Amino acid sequence: MQFVPYRILRNQPGQLRQRLAEEGELVITSNGEPFAVMLNVEPEEVEQVPYLIAQLRAQQAVSAIRAEAREKGLDRLSPEEIEVEIRAV
Repeated sequence: MQFVPYRILRNQPGQLRQRLAEEGELVITSNGEPFAVMLNVEPEEVEQVPYLIAQLRAQQAVSAIRAEAREKGLDRLSPEEIEVEIRAV
């Protein structure tokens, strides 16, 4: 995946579009820090992309929750301890 400075987006949009078509995706940076990902999308895929991004974000959230549970040792709770927590809520 190529990193592209924001100024190319601003000053040379044609070059950016060509690079995006060649690469398929680009990471846009500002002051060397990534802040956006651009994806080359076919017109018939446009409706699906936001849905797929939402799915990805949900998967990332679940992974973060699971990692936090492992760090806290919550992944080793017994069924009885889980039941106690459920009843407490």
